[in-house]
Amino acid sequence: MSLAEMEQAIKELGLYHNKAKNILATCHILVANYGGEVPGSMEALTQLPGVGRKTANVVLSNAFHIPAMAVDTHVLRVSNRLGLASGTNPDLIEKQLMSCIPRSQWIQAHHWLIWHGRRICAARNPKCPECPLSPLCPSRLLPA
Repeated sequence: MSLAEMEQAIKELGLYHNKAKNILATCHILVANYGGEVPGSMEALTQLPGVGRKTANVVLSNAFHIPAMAVDTHVLRVSNRLGLASGTNPDLIEKQLMSCIPRSQWIQAHHWLIWHGRRICAARNPKCPECPLSPLCPSRLLPA
């Protein structure tokens, strides 16, 4: 696939020019160095163009079922609001969550936190009155 074809295929995504370059470069590396297979280690994944810890953790947990904790904006916000972690550095948030959530639940916890952040604990207008975690949440908005 040419760069122009890849850009057209993913045009709906933000930053599609850069993502298209990274996808094609990654495909070439996977074929040349890994026999066309996606590697299953953090070290190998983060060596691929455009792949950082978050993406590597998503691949490890979802593709390989290896317990990992991917921290995106939803996970960061919700974990801070719930008092599970504190700070703005995703790597530190990842470590804090891994220390307070049992390893056997890391994959599910990542999805629970994302779902909660999208459906209930939105950035601008959290639905605290509807939230089942509200009684435990140190950040809940109290009724006026």
